[in-house]
Amino acid sequence: MAGRYMEDDDGCFIDCNNLGVEFVHAKVDGQIDRLLHRDPDMDLLEYLSQFPNNLVGNPLVVIQVNTFECGGMAIGLRSAHKISDMYTMAIFANSWATACRGNKDVTVGPVSSCHLLLPVKVSAVANWPPPRIIGNEEFKVSRFRFSSDAVLKLRALAGDDAKDSTANNFQPSRVEVVSALISKALVKIDQCRHGEERPFAVYMTFNLRDKVKLKIPTNSCGNFYGMISGRSDQPTASKRNPEFNEMVNIIHNMISDAKTKYASIVNKQEFCSTIDFGWGRPVLVSNISLNLRSVFLIDDEEGKGIDAWTTTTGDEMILLKQDPDILAFTS
Repeated sequence: MAGRYMEDDDGCFIDCNNLGVEFVHAKVDGQIDRLLHRDPDMDLLEYLSQFPNNLVGNPLVVIQVNTFECGGMAIGLRSAHKISDMYTMAIFANSWATACRGNKDVTVGPVSSCHLLLPVKVSAVANWPPPRIIGNEEFKVSRFRFSSDAVLKLRALAGDDAKDSTANNFQPSRVEVVSALISKALVKIDQCRHGEERPFAVYMTFNLRDKVKLKIPTNSCGNFYGMISGRSDQPTASKRNPEFNEMVNIIHNMISDAKTKYASIVNKQEFCSTIDFGWGRPVLVSNISLNLRSVFLIDDEEGKGIDAWTTTTGDEMILLKQDPDILAFTS
């Protein structure tokens, strides 16, 4: 992670030159409460974490420490997804924070000892073209806050709907009901935009460490994640939009299938809400616009509600904020 990403005629590689990560200290005009309001300043949030557009020859990790006039601090952390996943960066941040607290016994991580597990070059993969970017849409990120009371109401609603339908009897989780509500709204927006019903799919990623037969160290550096999906049937004329309980079932079955294969897809250590540099836990953990449609779920301050950091196009975000179900269950 202290090296540089390089490319030559033979392909791409990491030059382990130990040049280190980039560390930036930025001073921010204004107060940190611009980020702590019900509607955080998303434009400001984007400036708190910068990363070079061209990866070649540049640092693989950029840390930006932002200090506000009031003395508040926000730490931005970005890395190249080509060399690390979210879990890798969570380990990096936790190890850094532990060292800052004066713990001399901290285990340095992440490590890159998994290179022996994978072939140096696989022609079938190496020849894949880069992913195709559709259109030139501008993406926006917004936070939707589901309080503990709202989550309880959603879980009760899913149970009531299930009694009046052919849905299976189960108690949906917080993640399932929140994911279902947002997914239902996005599907409705998509159908309104295109003027027709279209099949849809919901994808979730999860950490593969400790969940597969291949022995991968828990602090290994790289992209060791899996992806699960839930898909709708081909839409019919009699079904305009998926009902809430139908979407809950799709997501519940998707997660249940993954649990059967991998035992668990949830790891509370995967995110950054417990990181402590010596000042206590952060009051806000967020992501930024990823230039793709995504939903990042994280516990609220009490640990019973959910903050859904949602990225979609600007036009879709306007419609999402106006969705009656979203308005009814968010604050």
